[in-house]
Amino acid sequence: MLKLPSEFTINQVESLYQQVFQESPETSDVIIDISDVSQADTASVQLLCALQKHLSTLEHKIVWHGESEALQEAVEQLGLANYLFQSTES
Repeated sequence: MLKLPSEFTINQVESLYQQVFQESPETSDVIIDISDVSQADTASVQLLCALQKHLSTLEHKIVWHGESEALQEAVEQLGLANYLFQSTES
């Protein structure tokens, strides 16, 4: 499970990119805990979209754990809620 930081912004995207794409298993879904996210920006949403796209090529998806109003609002403002939150939350 990957736990996102409370400030999920451009400052964390590079390190999270490396962690997500180097450590994510290619044989299963990726569980992401968003329960601590209190701030999210466009760059962070873009990273999640890239991960979702990568996983879909492997026939896997993001499984969301917890809730984050800030992340959900950022995703909705960009019109990506159907794309990112299509998987079932746990």
